[in-house]
Amino acid sequence: MKTFLRGRDLISDLDFSKEEVETVLEVAWDLKRKRAIGEPHPLLRDKTLAMLFFFTSTRTRASFEAGMAQLGGHAQFIPSETTQIAHGDTAKEIGEILGRYNDGIAIRHCDFGVGNRYI
Repeated sequence: MKTFLRGRDLISDLDFSKEEVETVLEVAWDLKRKRAIGEPHPLLRDKTLAMLFFFTSTRTRASFEAGMAQLGGHAQFIPSETTQIAHGDTAKEIGEILGRYNDGIAIRHCDFGVGNRYI
């Protein structure tokens, strides 16, 4: 099945069609199989993911860092309190800064409604 996921953002699971979700699951299954048999799959070699966290999470941080490492990339953990957000940088400015140096941005923000507006 042909799907067009490259360059798309995932804010909600409702952003993807049934076919796109099926494609994501098929790719995930294949990557999991390759890891289990020891087959290298560095699809994100030389790629960097900025992980901006407003709230701590052991599982989210561990899974993103492990996933990036297993795919050949690197994850940068950035607690929001270590940024200029507290000094007034807007979400747009933070996005421009992180987007300049990274290939992807993951944001963990748990406040209902606030997080999606920030993203």
